[in-house]
Amino acid sequence: MAETTRTASRSMLILAYLGPLGVIPLLFGRDDPEVRWHARNGLLLFGAVAAIALVATLVGTLLPALGCLYAMLMFFVLVLYAFVAILAVVKALDGQRLLVPGVSRYAGRG
Repeated sequence: MAETTRTASRSMLILAYLGPLGVIPLLFGRDDPEVRWHARNGLLLFGAVAAIALVATLVGTLLPALGCLYAMLMFFVLVLYAFVAILAVVKALDGQRLLVPGVSRYAGRG
């Protein structure tokens, strides 16, 4: 039984950092505070990327001359997000927490 619980927790930790799929561990991992923290951290990280994308899209729409800058910015943001998400999953599976500046301090609330 403990092995099944550990496998379920591992899969929930992985789901926590897969963008909007982080809602699944937040809803179904209520009994594990570590899974809930990682789910909130992953959702906040994804929300930060979505907010940056929204602002960059608005700027790119209002100032068409910055269209190329928009593409480069979004490429950089998405590569950075992928790197941070993979690093966060690796640390979560190792029993640690990746503290992302400006994001992770809100994961402990709630």
